[in-house]
Amino acid sequence: MTDVAERSRRARAALEAADAAIVAALDARARALRQLAELRALDPEGWSGPPRDADVIAAAESAAREMPRELVRGVFREVLGASRRLIAPLRVLYVGPEGGLGHAAAIRHFGRAAELVAVESVTALLDGVRRADEVQGLLPIETSTEGTVAATLEGLLAADLSIVGEITLAASWDLVSATGNASDVDKVYGTASAIAACERQVRAAFPRVTLLDVPTGALAAAMARDDHGAAALVPSVLSGEVDLRTVRASVEDVAGASIRYVVVGRQGPARTGADRTWIAFAVQDSPGAFYRALRPFADRDVNLTRVESRPSRGTAWRYVFFVELDGHASDRPVLGALDELRGVTRFVKVLGSYPRP
Repeated sequence: MTDVAERSRRARAALEAADAAIVAALDARARALRQLAELRALDPEGWSGPPRDADVIAAAESAAREMPRELVRGVFREVLGASRRLIAPLRVLYVGPEGGLGHAAAIRHFGRAAELVAVESVTALLDGVRRADEVQGLLPIETSTEGTVAATLEGLLAADLSIVGEITLAASWDLVSATGNASDVDKVYGTASAIAACERQVRAAFPRVTLLDVPTGALAAAMARDDHGAAALVPSVLSGEVDLRTVRASVEDVAGASIRYVVVGRQGPARTGADRTWIAFAVQDSPGAFYRALRPFADRDVNLTRVESRPSRGTAWRYVFFVELDGHASDRPVLGALDELRGVTRFVKVLGSYPRP
């Protein structure tokens, strides 16, 4: 046997051993999670839950030596999503059609093991999360092109829910088809929002193409799969998963655009020491009221990373201020600032604290 053949045999044996070790580790994780589920049934108040997903992913990224961190993160999101079903199936609601950017963000954050459900509006999502256990929602809160999403801010202000996490996704689209050949494309399928985001670039590259809007990105991909002359617009992060070939990557009209999403749930996570908090408040109608509202944070060296005002519904010429800040609502400096803030404003609401990405 040649030296190369022997080394190949050893490398293949090492791969098979590694695969077996992965399966054994997954089985061991499943057994441990089932034990935790049994203990929770015996003593719901006294049981200790599994480690936080963010901690598991951070530890895995730190331990990896050969595998790139981004790939480790993606693998562990899928593992954690599948593992979560052994204790309590997680249902995730997102706004927008299947195969759209909201769907892509939900897959990126929760993995495909979660039950992902499309809803039509922010209101429907918040109602769905509020009414059921083991349900979370994913809402767009800010776009790099148009700023904050008013419907999300107003919905969070009215809902008895918390922001429990966030994810930022590139608002990027790929043009894909069955063949991958640009010369074959005579029609392009996409959702109305996808076409609006890419129309200028697509028409510049394919002047004679017909743009056809369909209800979902999944349907657009299916149409392209079945029609030799068709292509589909799909989020770039999903283009590798639709069994189609890339005709052109990143065909969005505004390059570099992104959308920030927040995860909402009924109960927020514990502090980690590297957290982010959103609050809302309304000031008194008096000179210096806004200054007095911000001073408690400045006095305690709490960093405010975003301040934005929105008109208050039902009250003419009154505004609600939404503030994003570094720290957890239970941190001593933040807690003290919030206590003082309540004394100089008409109302204060903590919208949520969660680990800072």
